[in-house]
Amino acid sequence: MAPSPAAAMPLAAEPDEVVVEVEEEEERGVKGGGGVAGLDEVEGLVVGSYCHDVLLRGGRVVGETLGGAAAFVSNVLDAASPAGASLAVVSKVGHDFAYATAAAPARHPPVLCASPTTSFHARFSDDAASAHAPDRQLRRVHACDPIYPADLPDRRFAYGLAVGVAGEVLPETLERMIRLCRAVLVDAQALIRAFDGEAKGGGAVRHVALEATPYARLLPRVAFLKASSEEAPYVGVETARRRCCVIVTEGRDGCRLYWDGGEARVAPFPAVQVDPTGAGDSFLAGFASGLLWGLSATDAALLGNFFGAAAVSQVGVPTFDPKMLQCRNFHQLHFNAFQSFCHFNWMQAVKQILEKAVKRPCTHINGNTFTFQRSSIHDELHKSLQEAAMLVCEQKQANSPATDNGDVCSINELTSLPS
Repeated sequence: MAPSPAAAMPLAAEPDEVVVEVEEEEERGVKGGGGVAGLDEVEGLVVGSYCHDVLLRGGRVVGETLGGAAAFVSNVLDAASPAGASLAVVSKVGHDFAYATAAAPARHPPVLCASPTTSFHARFSDDAASAHAPDRQLRRVHACDPIYPADLPDRRFAYGLAVGVAGEVLPETLERMIRLCRAVLVDAQALIRAFDGEAKGGGAVRHVALEATPYARLLPRVAFLKASSEEAPYVGVETARRRCCVIVTEGRDGCRLYWDGGEARVAPFPAVQVDPTGAGDSFLAGFASGLLWGLSATDAALLGNFFGAAAVSQVGVPTFDPKMLQCRNFHQLHFNAFQSFCHFNWMQAVKQILEKAVKRPCTHINGNTFTFQRSSIHDELHKSLQEAAMLVCEQKQANSPATDNGDVCSINELTSLPS
């Protein structure tokens, strides 16, 4: 695809604006993490760059797609948030960016930089084609400019998601997010990823201990920190849970939430795995949308697991096709939401489940008043989402030839969902 025209994107802020912006915020006393008065709209802020993702299996390219956590996260939030919620995305790309007309960048245009677009190569062995062996070797081939505090909008937000993938969310940028947002949710990969020397083929992605980074001091001002089971040892869950709620995604076992004084396990959903990329990003966005609907953290994690499962069913950022499923069994769902549909949008179906489950969507997120334990609707919500996920899985089985390199699940089997 040809690079998008520069005129379609704003230009990046200069790095020397960073200190000035931070100092001005300090002088004005802008604070985040709870209790921002006078916020009438539910607007979220997503910070992280769009990327070029290249998927290789057995030494050959099997896919080139739009990537970057910001693309997956904004895709889910745009679709799953309650009515009246809006979203601002701060992302950076180069003049070579090939996906300006894709859904997420078209709705939320990135900032244009002189450096090339961040690019990753994900290498899967032939043995890793199965959902039961989702391991991959990830290399950063190009890195766009970091996102500076001056790049963030100068207004308040109900919530923020820091979802960097290549070190682009600087510590000072996260700190300003905390000042601007009532509550901030952070993906651990934004904090603990490091990159080996940029040799031929790109720099291999590795992890460093969170406590050894300048981000560690900010954890007490973060509401939620999401980590994969692979990342969890580097996060130090037992230490981090005393500062914020930590969510660890565990593949086929769903996820676990850890907070100071408690923990909870949340069950997974059936999945058809074609490409594991973006599962964790979609989980975090689904979780955030659950909070927007007014769910407790443990209940919201059900939505996280559901969207994580949906993300792995196709290569790249998932699409929400209005005719993705045919109406067959949805009239049997526990909340009885779908009696009159012949063809329906499964995203609309999920929203109707939430509308039945939640009396009134939350009008704000306040980092000081989250409820962590499961509520009385948890089991009912899980049952309804489970049936929706099984029908998505059935439809994928019907539409997927045996040669599409996907690991198609039995609808009675909870296949591995990458962390």
